[in-house]
Amino acid sequence: MRLPAFLRRRDRPEPTIDGVLVLRRGRPYDPAWDRWRPARRWPGVLISAAATAGLLIAIAYHYEVHATAAPKPVFSKAPHAKLAGPYIPPVTPTTPGVQHFSATGTDDNAYGVRFASPGGLLLWVLECPKCTANFIVTVRNRIGDIVDVPVNSIGRTYARTSMANYARGPYTFDVVADAPWSIELINESTLRPVKTPFTYVSTGSSILGPFPASAATILMGYQENLGQLFSVQVVDGHDDLIDNAQSTIRNSFVRVTVPHPSNPYFLVVSGGGVWLISVS
Repeated sequence: MRLPAFLRRRDRPEPTIDGVLVLRRGRPYDPAWDRWRPARRWPGVLISAAATAGLLIAIAYHYEVHATAAPKPVFSKAPHAKLAGPYIPPVTPTTPGVQHFSATGTDDNAYGVRFASPGGLLLWVLECPKCTANFIVTVRNRIGDIVDVPVNSIGRTYARTSMANYARGPYTFDVVADAPWSIELINESTLRPVKTPFTYVSTGSSILGPFPASAATILMGYQENLGQLFSVQVVDGHDDLIDNAQSTIRNSFVRVTVPHPSNPYFLVVSGGGVWLISVS
């Protein structure tokens, strides 16, 4: 079988040595070595280089287009609001349904302080700005049994809130404090509805409201803290559960609509991290 002319190896003419040592680039050279060199195929080399370059470009484009975006903060789309302490309804000494207690003397302990529960949802607002050791409040029923401990703080205490739901009737509470303190017991059902849209950012627990039934859209954001639970419950003025709006231990940002809320309704919020509630 004869090969086509363009595939045949072209033999170089052998130079005549005539007994003379041939040098090439300063080294001995035998013309027979040229027969052993493979033919150079530059088209194949160029094609391989072009294919490799195309593959590298495709890989670079893939990572540029499909790179994972950096996680955005949970509150990136949230309404602007500053971090605040526990929510305290705006009340005055003349607001109906609010009972006020305080002590400013040298002995700030108090025992058997009487108060009345109208029944339904109540909120304790407990403040002792200069307490450095103890601030404890213990609630007892008419026969002296302990029914609640709204605050049991060791160390510096400024303001705490605590939800309560006592049966209608008389009660007493005892206070242990090492500095002047003030306490308000608020009957939530007597408060005016909160103006909406309403936005609040805080940590821990708060009772938000009251909200009118016409404002039933709730925007909720939560930035977790060590996997602690974040929950939002919708309750009526008697502390009866209407809906579990949210319960999660992960970062979240959701919008929900409460179906058929009472008028008014409240939000019982609890979270170990920073949370945001916006009602409209």
